[in-house]
Amino acid sequence: MNFSNLLKYFIPKEKKFYALFNQAAIYCIEASVELNNLFNSTTPEELKATRLKIKAIEKKGDEIATQVFNDLNVSFITPFDREDIHELANTLDDVIDLMYSVSGKVEFYRLNVFSSYMKDMVAEIQKGCVQIQTAVNGLENFKSTDKTLRACKDLQKLETRVDQYFHLGISSLFENEKNAIELIKQKDILLNIEKIANKIEDVSDVVKTILVKYA
Repeated sequence: MNFSNLLKYFIPKEKKFYALFNQAAIYCIEASVELNNLFNSTTPEELKATRLKIKAIEKKGDEIATQVFNDLNVSFITPFDREDIHELANTLDDVIDLMYSVSGKVEFYRLNVFSSYMKDMVAEIQKGCVQIQTAVNGLENFKSTDKTLRACKDLQKLETRVDQYFHLGISSLFENEKNAIELIKQKDILLNIEKIANKIEDVSDVVKTILVKYA
């Protein structure tokens, strides 16, 4: 078997990584939709049901990450550096994990009233997860990177907007909240939503690193 035929034999194994990354991005979107629903919930029952949905999505996200790592161990040829595949899978999984973590804190703190700043932040998170899918899908075609780079740029802008909402939310909280315990709870939620935006920007950074190497 010559090298050309050997390469064709291995190519199908490469493409499975793109499908796995796309599925991870879909789970990011699904989790972000439910996170948005969580912060717009009006009853404890609705909160609990929504958190359970996020938990189920988080489990699926973990399974995708595990599949990527397992496939790395058995693939001779990969679409780009193994370290970058590992980093992208980890970062996508972290986005979902952080959303699940926030939902857990909401339940733990027994919060049922959310500030407009929190709602604005999670709305941006949802938009960002849609852009994550665009950015990740662009990795399959290095000949056309404009759309991918625009998505990465949008993700950076999103992080900035979320950061602005975070600072406005903190300022409003210290100005208006008189209950010290409630202030601590609300501050922690704001901080952890911001962490999601930071991790979304990390996805953008990983994608851009891959593009620099291979585009």
